[in-house]
Amino acid sequence: MGCEGGSCSSCSSCSTGTEKDNNELPPGMLERYDLDQSTADGALVWLEIERRPEGPVISDVSMQSLGRVCSINSGRTYAVIFGGSDLKVLYPRIFGCGVGTVYHVRDRDSECYDSNVYSITLCDIIDRVTPAVVVLGNSERGTQLAEKISSMLAVELNRDCEKIDMDGRMLSTVPAPLNQFMMANRKRFPQVATLDVNAYPNPEKREGKGTAIYWQTWRR
Repeated sequence: MGCEGGSCSSCSSCSTGTEKDNNELPPGMLERYDLDQSTADGALVWLEIERRPEGPVISDVSMQSLGRVCSINSGRTYAVIFGGSDLKVLYPRIFGCGVGTVYHVRDRDSECYDSNVYSITLCDIIDRVTPAVVVLGNSERGTQLAEKISSMLAVELNRDCEKIDMDGRMLSTVPAPLNQFMMANRKRFPQVATLDVNAYPNPEKREGKGTAIYWQTWRR
């Protein structure tokens, strides 16, 4: 049996967070995405799902990342989740943080974590919404996806951030990359960052409403 959506942690039929995923990206993917354009605006956050006895929950580092992004972003904030229809119970919590649109990737290929499928699908969504900033929690999977996304988009990755801020569309980080001044003047979008766990507190629990868009994974 396969697992039932999201980033599963106990399924023998798919990768777990402790396993290496060294699959090479399909030919042509590095050339496919080019988000270096003046229309980039807003922010996108990938939310990692954990499976618990009480049901699916969003990981702490993802909620902390989302809460911080929503508090500093003056543009539109998008969130992305992978998994089945049972994740719909998480919508009010996500919208309550200030997210306007949730992209819910919910076909059979989203049910088990695969770094290539997830990263290419995330790049497709990024290509659709053209955010200026993309943030992922600094978990094993978040870091793996951030590395692949930044490679496919040909942008710098701001790793292991302790703090993040936004000045309009521009992201500033601590620690700052050595070439951050050059990056700020070049305005290469999107800027991709991983945020450390407990860098910021979990956002206050609120419920809200917004738009949910169902999306399909990239297929081989």
